[in-house]
Amino acid sequence: MSDQVGLRAKRDRAMLNEYPKELKEDYLFLSGWIRELSQKYGSRILIRVIDAQSFQGVYKSIRYWVHRYPTFIINHRKKYTGKDKDRLDALLQENLATP
Repeated sequence: MSDQVGLRAKRDRAMLNEYPKELKEDYLFLSGWIRELSQKYGSRILIRVIDAQSFQGVYKSIRYWVHRYPTFIINHRKKYTGKDKDRLDALLQENLATP
């Protein structure tokens, strides 16, 4: 199993290096941020990553009037678009505090 994980990681790095620098930086920033949120909040939040170009992504973009990314939908009610970690954290804390 660990050999498969190692091979997958090498393949993913190779694929990532094929993308333009800006896109690669955005991907690394967002994936790191998601890991941070997952570690901080654990099972208290559910994180779903949806490709904006997929059918579900187009549907969600229309449903929530999303025109820029990354966008976070919190409890089907609140929406945050941007890369301000403190602002998103405050919204998550606020949502977790309200019953």
